[in-house]
Amino acid sequence: MTQQTESAGQAGETEADSFAGLLAAELPRLVGLATRLLSDPDQAEDCAQETIVGAWRRRDQLRDASALPAWLRRSLVNRIIDRSRRRRDELDIDDIESDWKDDSYSVQPELVLERAELRDELEDALARLPVIYRLPVVLHDALGWTSAEIAGSMDVSLPAAKQRLRRGRMMLVSALASSDGRREASLAQPMRCWQARRHVSSYLDGELDEATKSMVEEHLAGCPTCPPLYTSLVGIRATMGNLRDADAVVEDGIARRIRERLSQERP
Repeated sequence: MTQQTESAGQAGETEADSFAGLLAAELPRLVGLATRLLSDPDQAEDCAQETIVGAWRRRDQLRDASALPAWLRRSLVNRIIDRSRRRRDELDIDDIESDWKDDSYSVQPELVLERAELRDELEDALARLPVIYRLPVVLHDALGWTSAEIAGSMDVSLPAAKQRLRRGRMMLVSALASSDGRREASLAQPMRCWQARRHVSSYLDGELDEATKSMVEEHLAGCPTCPPLYTSLVGIRATMGNLRDADAVVEDGIARRIRERLSQERP
């Protein structure tokens, strides 16, 4: 290798190290943004890490390092849109706009504002918005992004971004105004459903601390949706245990053949 080639290789390594350092510095901000948009720490961390990995793989496409934060945010927003799944209780924009076009439609502002002030209620209502309408509301009204920044991040025109923001706000008001017995019973629990469901595997294995165990049990005692899931998990674990004896015969047979082969190989 010539001295010129060695110098070029060292320069390439230095640039790569520098870019890796920039990505590492942006990761906490991406996780924070993803958490605000998803309200799920696990999904938020996954999306942020996937965004960083994707940026590293496409690093040759970035010409200006100062554009990196905006580039990463746009990639993160698109990744969240791609990953988001439709909820069964997700609102339909056609239904919402039909309501709002009806002169007789209205809501109880005291109830809407009371629920909006409760974080669990607000996050649950936001989760019922389709992602393309939820993100503009959170980015604009919670994080202070401009409509132009939202349009750039979502790769849509400025009028489209403003329309999504308008529709998202309408849907949020309707979501907070609507009532659902099962959802309200779930929100009334000291631990939210997903929090309890994340802990239930460790609960089955007896690995939770007493405080968390008590919260899971209290949630299961009052939640209308989680007990059937827990019962199914318990039943499946018991059914899986029935495979143990059948597997043991196979495993013992394999182990015996391996020992015999090893004994033959010995001098």
